[in-house]
Amino acid sequence: MAKNSIEKALALLEAEKSNLSADNVQRLAELINAVKTMRGDVADTLGKSDKRQLSPKQQSELLSALESRLAEEFQHYQRPERVNFEGIKRALKANPALMYSLAQMENSGGMPDIFADQRDAFIFADLSAETPERRRGLTYDEAIKMAKEFGVEMVSDDVYRIMQEETGEFDTKTTSWLATSPADLTVYYNLATVGFNRGRLEITAAEVTERDEVRGWRGVLRVPKV
Repeated sequence: MAKNSIEKALALLEAEKSNLSADNVQRLAELINAVKTMRGDVADTLGKSDKRQLSPKQQSELLSALESRLAEEFQHYQRPERVNFEGIKRALKANPALMYSLAQMENSGGMPDIFADQRDAFIFADLSAETPERRRGLTYDEAIKMAKEFGVEMVSDDVYRIMQEETGEFDTKTTSWLATSPADLTVYYNLATVGFNRGRLEITAAEVTERDEVRGWRGVLRVPKV
């Protein structure tokens, strides 16, 4: 709709050229150029927005994978009881951008599943037994950047504790970067938080520039109910 409105404005401005004096033509030309620049910005924004949506086929594949996962039982974790898949389906279809984000979690090996079923939202988290395979070997900054590209939050140490202590056992062979506040990064001299489980929960720190082939990151996504 914004794009159509701009096109109409351009047509009206061009039509007014013949009715203006020579003194005002230059000003009008400048105005037309400004509107054209705005049109380009809107087109770029719309293009980026379109990329954050799944095709009908991709939506169907994602929903099918989620439904199959909800029907399975896993030894390393336990999801909340009485999760309604139809409710999940409605919530995701009402939020295409969030469905896109969930697909990024799925396609990179996170095995996203229901972590919490709240009154007003479904909370998904990467619940693969080990840190997602296609997100490993990254520095902390690279992990943060990828999470933003996915449109998800990186799991914090608080969420990670709940995952390990109340939901199941994760990262028994791998490790995961955990969201670290900018203040903590400064205080601790560019060390970011890392979590893993070697028989018990361990939360420690590593240099933000460090790469480890078995270290990745986990995401969490809030999907409002409808």
